Amino acid sequence: MRTRLTLATAAISFAAAAQWTSVPSGTTTMLEAVHAIDAQHLLSSGKDGVLFHSTDAGNSWQPLVSGYGDDINEVMQLSTQEFLLFADGGVVIKRTDGGNTWNNSSAGTTSELVGAARRSGVIIAVGEEGTIVRSGSAGASWSSITSGTVQDLQAVQVLGPQDWFAVGKNGTALRSSDDGFTWTGVATSTTADLNDVRFTDANNGMICGDEGVLLRTTDGGDHWTAVSSGTGLELNALWNDGATWYTCGVGGTVRTSSNGTAWTAMTTPVSTELRDVVVSGGTGVAVGDLGTVIRLGAGGTAIADVALLDGLQVRTGQGLVVVTLADTDQWDAVHATVVDIQGRVVLQLGALGTTTELRDLPTGTYVLHLTREGYGAATRSFVAVR
Repeated sequence: MRTRLTLATAAISFAAAAQWTSVPSGTTTMLEAVHAIDAQHLLSSGKDGVLFHSTDAGNSWQPLVSGYGDDINEVMQLSTQEFLLFADGGVVIKRTDGGNTWNNSSAGTTSELVGAARRSGVIIAVGEEGTIVRSGSAGASWSSITSGTVQDLQAVQVLGPQDWFAVGKNGTALRSSDDGFTWTGVATSTTADLNDVRFTDANNGMICGDEGVLLRTTDGGDHWTAVSSGTGLELNALWNDGATWYTCGVGGTVRTSSNGTAWTAMTTPVSTELRDVVVSGGTGVAVGDLGTVIRLGAGGTAIADVALLDGLQVRTGQGLVVVTLADTDQWDAVHATVVDIQGRVVLQLGALGTTTELRDLPTGTYVLHLTREGYGAATRSFVAVR
């Protein structure tokens, strides 16, 4: 795969120019989640235990046998060979052989598990009636955690080494600062159902929800400000590919933003409700009701390294930039390049470890490009301050 050494602004322009097209999925069953494994391989899950995979960056899809008959709401990748599916009834379905064998287990609850996130071997899953379960063993065992709410929780994400954030119905937002063991409520100033949350670093994040709600934070989730989405329709999912925000929802809606504050509509070929979206480097896939799959970008374009991007955190402050990667022991060598706003290479790094410090960068905006062999690039923009 050729390394992408383009500016973040160029990626934004490409994403805006690219078109969404319909792709046959082979089902009319609702698809609720999509996950990009690498540049060519994706998994999508949905109602009634349906599970599909693509080996050509989302251009075509083939069914897999999950062995489960109820809804599969979330897909999580643990390594190149291991995956977890989170389902109704508190069921966690695991694949460990890289093949088509899936084994069911219980997370110690009978509640629907709707959203999940992980930091290395720590996994948090959330669901109906305030359910939170935690695993410190990559899903081998689970403990029930008191959430302090009876509202359905829809999504959860990692902010940092100890920090997690979850959202749910009726404006519910929770945060944990002790690695998911205890949770406290956070004011959001809305009573709309909140459906997804995503942070680009320890400070900056977005929430989407019903009635077109979009909320933005710049202080790690302590305070949230309403942002105009330009629609009153339900928004179900958020994604950020390191340069551009995306959200999708009712009526085939996909909206995009370069900064999280000004959002514009993208034209899609469908009117069905979209439930999840993943985009990277101007190429992406969204899935939804009636087996809907739409794809962004040219037919043969590979999706960039979403798994690598999802495990990437960039923290800045006091003249230091800290790059943290999850699960580097399970991947081939990850190499990094830093370019400035003029597109000039300012740092060329060798293989990264779990934590890498970038020192003495002049104040300015930069783009970090990460690559590993056989995958598309993962990019993340950041601001360094001396």
